Amino acid sequence: MFGDRPHSYPQRIGFLLVPGFSLFGLTAMLDPLRHANHSSNRELYRWQLISEQGGAVRSSDDLDIMSDTGIRDLSVCDTLIICSGYDPHARITPGLLGFIRKQASHGADIGCQDTGAYIAAAAGILDGYRATLHWENLDSTAEAYPRVDFVQELLVVDRGRFSCPGALSGLDMMLYLINTQHGNGLATTVSDELIYTHKRAHSDPQRTSLQKRLDSRNPRLLEAVQLMELNLEEPLRISDIAAQLQLSERELERLFRHYLQQTPSAYYRNLRLDQARWMLQQTSQSVTDISIACGFVSLSHFTRSYQQRFNKNPSRER
Repeated sequence: MFGDRPHSYPQRIGFLLVPGFSLFGLTAMLDPLRHANHSSNRELYRWQLISEQGGAVRSSDDLDIMSDTGIRDLSVCDTLIICSGYDPHARITPGLLGFIRKQASHGADIGCQDTGAYIAAAAGILDGYRATLHWENLDSTAEAYPRVDFVQELLVVDRGRFSCPGALSGLDMMLYLINTQHGNGLATTVSDELIYTHKRAHSDPQRTSLQKRLDSRNPRLLEAVQLMELNLEEPLRISDIAAQLQLSERELERLFRHYLQQTPSAYYRNLRLDQARWMLQQTSQSVTDISIACGFVSLSHFTRSYQQRFNKNPSRER
């Protein structure tokens, strides 16, 4: 789809809405198409909202969006974009996977937005392809589907498959589509209409830099936190982190208290608990497995720490 002008107009794009999809992510893709039509005085694009059952689909914002058709009433799409959000593993059904496989077998270009690549991977249509999805789901999805080359980028286009990690990246994706099909002039006009003046590269990171997240440029603090983020499952000892930075433990503690108002141990523990909370909300792994994956020596220790931080038992996150 990218780089090729359609054989006929309008180009038809189906958006498959999976319950829990991001409303922001959907409108970020639709508005550029609407503005492209308006600015060109021609219906370049026409879209259709598709759901498994037809009717209304609830978004992650708890707003119901009415779909145009159900998958049983649709034969073949030229282009299908899977729009998914929270808990993609819990949204998968045999009917949904069968529909996606059918579109792939008929040669449709298939895109994935937010966690849509998880569902496409489950359907087996991404094996041997590069793809991306939201950074929170990236590592666990890559582990579950090793035949897919998952990368943390804003947009990936690989033959008849394309993907973006959701939210504003859908706008980047559609501006790129308009640019490749109809030129930079129209893409720039649409961008200006949307008051979006910062062009991002496909390989730009999904997350804000660590320096901005911590609001600090102290190189030793940044390196310490990076070491912690890279070692959640098997936590490093604070003394080992200090040694790698060529600091004493006391100096490291002063550094964390000055910039982050907490001790290195507390910050490290909270990182692991935040990761555990995300896994509880977004994966089907057991509480025990999650506690191990987040570096806790026992389930009881994990439960106590979790209750202290979030005022609830881990099992209540589900």
